[in-house]
Amino acid sequence: MKLRLTSSALALAAMTAPAFADVTSEQVWQSWVDYYQSLGYTVTEGKRDKAGQTLTLSDIAIKSGGADSQVAFEIPQVALTEDGGKVTTVFADSMTGTATGSNAEGEAYEVPFTVALPGNSMVTSGAPGDMTHEFDYPTIDLALTTMKSGDTETPLPIRLGVADSTGSFHTVAGSPAKYDYAMKSGKITFSGDVSEKEGESLRFDGSMDGTEISGDMTVPVGSKLEEDMNAALKAGLAMNGVLKAGALVASFDFAGQSDEGEPQTGSGKYDGKGFDLSYGVSQDGMSYQAGSDAGSFQLTSSDMPFPVNYAIESGSFDMQMPVMRSDAAQPFKLAYSLTGLTLGDAIWNLFDAQGQLPRDPASLDLDLTGTTKVTRDLFDQTASAAEDATAPADATDDATAEGMDEAAPADDAEAAAEADAAEPQPFEPVDVTINQFALNALGAKVNAQGALKAPEGGDMTAPVGQIEAQYEGVNGLVDKLGAMGLIPQDQIMGVRMMLAMFAKPVTEGEDKLATQLEFKEDGSIFANGQQIK
Repeated sequence: MKLRLTSSALALAAMTAPAFADVTSEQVWQSWVDYYQSLGYTVTEGKRDKAGQTLTLSDIAIKSGGADSQVAFEIPQVALTEDGGKVTTVFADSMTGTATGSNAEGEAYEVPFTVALPGNSMVTSGAPGDMTHEFDYPTIDLALTTMKSGDTETPLPIRLGVADSTGSFHTVAGSPAKYDYAMKSGKITFSGDVSEKEGESLRFDGSMDGTEISGDMTVPVGSKLEEDMNAALKAGLAMNGVLKAGALVASFDFAGQSDEGEPQTGSGKYDGKGFDLSYGVSQDGMSYQAGSDAGSFQLTSSDMPFPVNYAIESGSFDMQMPVMRSDAAQPFKLAYSLTGLTLGDAIWNLFDAQGQLPRDPASLDLDLTGTTKVTRDLFDQTASAAEDATAPADATDDATAEGMDEAAPADDAEAAAEADAAEPQPFEPVDVTINQFALNALGAKVNAQGALKAPEGGDMTAPVGQIEAQYEGVNGLVDKLGAMGLIPQDQIMGVRMMLAMFAKPVTEGEDKLATQLEFKEDGSIFANGQQIK
């Protein structure tokens, strides 16, 4: 789904996208056809007419997807005019489209939409095999009105507006074909009113202070991204992209029924200062990074006695992982950071009405690196289907066939858990390094570092290595939790004994502790030199 959204966005930018040597209108149009086809789209034209320096194409259909889901665009007209070695392309002010597929219940749905591009223009220059397209779209308006599912047609008024979009799209033909793009937009607005049935509704609206998008792609000839991503990657497919977004504000309200069948209403709002995303995927691996500036969220609901609200100063996420099968270990990374997390007083008062616990902003930092073996290509849908076909029949089906008795839910859950455990996992970690684990909350701090690896001939269920941890303010926190009754008085001693077993004082008179955990080849575990397993 992510790939389809990405390629569809690029296709829209391209359609709604100028290039330097002489090019003709026919060459420019063919370059777009080649581009769409390289991404798995089909392109058909109803009529073509050349009058003077202008090539006019009518009734163009662009489709992507397969039997399960499909997105199709219908463009009434495209006019390409040659002028001094360059070509100016103007698309019809409005085009239509349809998204089709099946919902979770297997029922087919159809969502028609329109895209308005008043005043659009694109200027292409360059050479037939190396074109640069510079585009200017004063307004892009995407509108949905209804959704058809079975014999039912439901109103679906959703709108997305993008102002002042400008940018460039550079294409280099060849084997493989190469593309790079950059686009800026002004204010973005969105709104919607989704009502599935009477008495149930979801309304939302918001705006974003513009975006910047850039990236590049290497697409091997003949690859079919939608049908076989794995084969395309092995053939040399590579994609990288960056999205930077300005401040985002959004609000919503909803109405419906609770799980108990009671009427339920609520509303929420989000106020964020901006975020950025980047991704990369090739046969060498996949990466995904995200970062968020300050943001706050609030939710009220008729079945909650108070609003739920929280805020953060910043957050980030970084994941890098291999995607191709290999007997040799390959590197991976997982990092997460959350800074300045605060909760509303109403949440605090649930368990700390007297304000005994520090309510300072909390933070969490996690940084893991290591190596892992990949047992199968991550994007190999054929292998996944084969595993599903050879897997034992789900025990939940047997339970259903035998009758819906009271024990069935528990049996089904157990059978599902066993099936998940039996399913082969694509990753077998070889070693993990904890570069940093740092938690600061409730007046206490925890820091940990270390490295673990699988023993010779074994796996990470019985690792070998060492982890060191430092604690500050933990004893004081235990005292406060005991005084508040959150830790029963008859259990305080047990908690302190557990602390003494795993941690030792660093400096007398200070609330600082340390732990050194050692994992031995024979499976034994030592805490500060004392064997605990």
